[in-house]
Amino acid sequence: MGEKIKKLGDINIKGENYEIELNHSTFSNGKREIHIQNESFRMAFPESEYLKMSACILHARKQLEIIKGFNNNK
Repeated sequence: MGEKIKKLGDINIKGENYEIELNHSTFSNGKREIHIQNESFRMAFPESEYLKMSACILHARKQLEIIKGFNNNK
């Protein structure tokens, strides 16, 4: 497991709190990793995959707001 660079934030999914961290790679000259974790669970992604997944989730949210007619003034 790579060394933690910094905490990016927290997220709550179905009542469970998770910390999101940016970590150095476990390999020299490897890609940085994002860890989503709590005391009993850890999921690691290469940073590029995490960014793709996040963009897809945000896009899906925006599409749902449009379909449902939500007024998002952001």
